[in-house]
Amino acid sequence: MPDELTPTISIVDDDASIREATEARMKSLGFQARTFCSAADFLAFRGIQHTSCMIADVNMRHMTGVELYRCLIDLGYDIPTILMTGYPNEGVRARALADGVKCYLVKPFDDEELVRCVRWALGIATG
Repeated sequence: MPDELTPTISIVDDDASIREATEARMKSLGFQARTFCSAADFLAFRGIQHTSCMIADVNMRHMTGVELYRCLIDLGYDIPTILMTGYPNEGVRARALADGVKCYLVKPFDDEELVRCVRWALGIATG
């Protein structure tokens, strides 16, 4: 049974290798991790309210990570969110950060940069 005190990181990415690598890294840090291959799969998840932090790809089919974040806000979920992309766009980045996204990472990014973002999004001191 999952420990309700351990933060749960939800990873939403249509690239299986990114999902698996990010999940493994989050688990290595002691977090619970759940993966979803699309925004629709995440939105259908009945435990969405237990997500402590979401890491989502910006460029996914059908619904982007930015659209997913805005949808969650509209539904009343204030989930600290980290967006990642292989196709950086300064306008998208600026708007996402202005809307409340915690971090906007450009792939490939340094593993420790992701860790810092997750800790910051969760309010965990980083030393």
